[in-house]
Amino acid sequence: MTETLNNTLLIDTFIKFSIVAMLGFLIGLERSIAEAKNPHAGLRDFVLFALLGGVSAYTADIYANYTIFIAGFVGFLVLLFSGYWADFTDRKHGEKGITTEAAAILTFFLGALVIKGFLPIAIALAIVILAVLSQNDSLSRLQNKVKPFELEAALKLLIITFIILPILPTQSLDSFVTLPMGKIKALNQESQMVTISLDYGQIYNKGDQFKIYTEQGKTLGIFNTIATKEDIVEGKLTESKLEKLQPGHKIYAEFGPGVINVMLSAVKPYSVWLIVILVSFISFIGYVLVKIFGSSAGIGLTGLVGGLASSTVTTLSFARRSMETPQLNRQYAIAIILASTIMFPRLLIQIAVVNQQMMMRMAVPILTMAAAGVIVALFYFFRARKEQKETAALELSNPFSLKSAITFALVFASILMITRLAISYLGESWLPLVALVSGLTDADAIAFSVSDAQKAGLISLDWAAFNVVLGATANTFMKLMLVYTLGDRDLFKRLLGAVLIITAVGLISSFLYYDFS
Repeated sequence: MTETLNNTLLIDTFIKFSIVAMLGFLIGLERSIAEAKNPHAGLRDFVLFALLGGVSAYTADIYANYTIFIAGFVGFLVLLFSGYWADFTDRKHGEKGITTEAAAILTFFLGALVIKGFLPIAIALAIVILAVLSQNDSLSRLQNKVKPFELEAALKLLIITFIILPILPTQSLDSFVTLPMGKIKALNQESQMVTISLDYGQIYNKGDQFKIYTEQGKTLGIFNTIATKEDIVEGKLTESKLEKLQPGHKIYAEFGPGVINVMLSAVKPYSVWLIVILVSFISFIGYVLVKIFGSSAGIGLTGLVGGLASSTVTTLSFARRSMETPQLNRQYAIAIILASTIMFPRLLIQIAVVNQQMMMRMAVPILTMAAAGVIVALFYFFRARKEQKETAALELSNPFSLKSAITFALVFASILMITRLAISYLGESWLPLVALVSGLTDADAIAFSVSDAQKAGLISLDWAAFNVVLGATANTFMKLMLVYTLGDRDLFKRLLGAVLIITAVGLISSFLYYDFS
């Protein structure tokens, strides 16, 4: 039994060292092809670099002394950089970078990772290393194409994602506007009755109803006051989390008029900023696609890809062009229709991130509108294919604007509060009006705010999905008004029929598909 176990371990060790040698061989092969004149880091050297890392890690494990590994790494560095220095000072080879040396160091650690059992990570890293090393020409071309403001925009997007987002609070804003109430004196888990010893000066009356919070700002539920006596108040906690309460815990009550608390309860800074990042990221990807395809992709494809970045910007761009070259209005109409059409699947993707159930429910009308848009665009295409072919370059001035992101966050938060107020005080029957007005400004904002209300249990799934369709319809009409205001009248006439068809299909499919009873 012991002999079999030893044989298995031996075979496993041989396999690991074989993989180590293979990874070193692949990286060395790439370096040999790319830098055939380098005499200090050839194909065989990289195989040995990897094996040196593996042997150092293996020996350190056997003797349980990681000083051996450190010594192996230091010796490796001495050998590597002595060769680099000799090559650097040899004027025949000229000045070189340290790409090969950096690859050699990584190869050493790949060998150690494999021996330590991190095979998937080692292979993944090896693939990344090979990809980076082998794409030198492509990366050089990319370096020449990327503009400083584009790199700055990417940096800002990373900052708002990985620095700002993690520090934002996850609870709603109403939990920050609270008043110290007192401490828990007694509670009953079964009856949900809570007795609170009030702080000095706090007065509550029988029948009062308000939210209460923990000291950390977490919502505990709705407190219904049943009895009061001097500095003691007793009531029932509904929608509660009594398991988080213990006698002596500090309790806070909502502060200010009820309408303010209702508005603030709709806004969670973390969730709002997450939506901002999602929309900004999709727009950034759209910008990159426009830059990759360029104007050579044609007016139609430019409109389709540009719509992923910003269907409004795309519409404005082609509306302005229609005043310069009205003979291409049919092709401009195709581009604007495709830019507006891509908004529908984009909405589905964005909602799927935060509310998959609602995404599934709104898919039929939204995809029906998208299909109608594609069919209309194809109809225009076949009628326009005999027209003069010309490419219109779409100009997107910035892949990401921090000012635009903050503006969207404010608009989104405002629509969240308006939606919550409309549902709480006017009833959900007024929601279509909110959706139509908000959709004129931003279809994404009303979609996310309605999704938030649905997840909070304030409206039904069908009613929420229907109002997203209304918001998307309003946004489509808004683009038509932009063309009417800034573009050629002939382009407006061409788009009018298309917009009417798309919205009619969406509304009819919604009324047939959803249950409003």
